[in-house]
Amino acid sequence: MPPENVQSSFLEQIKKKLPINTSLADEIAETLNISRDSAYRRIRGETVLSLDEAKTLCNKFEVSLDALTGLESGIIPFRHLVVNNKPETFEQWLKLMLENLELINRYSGSKEIVFTAKDVPVFHYFRYPELCAFKMFFWMKSVLSYPEFQTRKFSSNSVRSDLLSLARKISKTYHEVPSVELWSEETTNVTLKQLEFYHESGFFNSAADSSPVFDEYKQMVSDIKDFAARGYKQEGASFTLYKNEILIADNTVLYRMDDRKTVYISHNITELLLTTHESFTLQTESFINNLQARSVLISTTGEKERNKFFNRMDEKIDAVKKRVG
Repeated sequence: MPPENVQSSFLEQIKKKLPINTSLADEIAETLNISRDSAYRRIRGETVLSLDEAKTLCNKFEVSLDALTGLESGIIPFRHLVVNNKPETFEQWLKLMLENLELINRYSGSKEIVFTAKDVPVFHYFRYPELCAFKMFFWMKSVLSYPEFQTRKFSSNSVRSDLLSLARKISKTYHEVPSVELWSEETTNVTLKQLEFYHESGFFNSAADSSPVFDEYKQMVSDIKDFAARGYKQEGASFTLYKNEILIADNTVLYRMDDRKTVYISHNITELLLTTHESFTLQTESFINNLQARSVLISTTGEKERNKFFNRMDEKIDAVKKRVG
């Protein structure tokens, strides 16, 4: 590929990432600390980007080197958000989640979040204080191995109030964005297994300590059923729910903003892998569309299937609560 075409293709990738009506020249000028005229010369191919300039633009706009070289290497660049036993990383994970939701929420064009759910999307858990506290406690004690949690039994007071407040903001913002979710009958099992494991391990003082968590879990499922029945969520954004008979293998999230796409993949339960790589996001979208085509729509229609689906979930929650009680 001629050098001017490589540069043109590279800058076109950056342009696709910018909000509508945002000047590419202004963004390049500000990022590279050059004049607007110098930015235009680079856009027209009259001035070749230096390696340092290309690297700066790659880092700022998260464009892969594949886009710069024009090579299809099969290597996909991901941003890896590490969540480990350092408390600040957990807070950063929540803040990034909120930041990304606010970004798509502010977008004025066509937008949608599509979630293939092995576990119930965290955005739903975060609406309910006891349930949210349990999920966070579980992650910090059993997944992230925070030292201060290792000798503790579950208490909602063990989770910092600012983290719970941040989670509520995340949930509220999610409810303001149109979304599509694909569930299987296994989707609610993950948290039920966690609750049962904590009882068997003695991480609850008594069944009375877990009762509010079970109650909120059941309320959450009931609320989601209501969202599906009416076709919109708590804050009024559209909500489309599909039931899939195939076991969904992971939690994958696709953000769509017109023709711009971002994929988020869960890694090690709490960590995230993010990419805007064009071929990967298109392949992920194709897979999700195929999965959706082989699923049953249970929102706004399919009342019988919807009731059967959620009734079985209610029965499973009741059965586990009775078993541990």
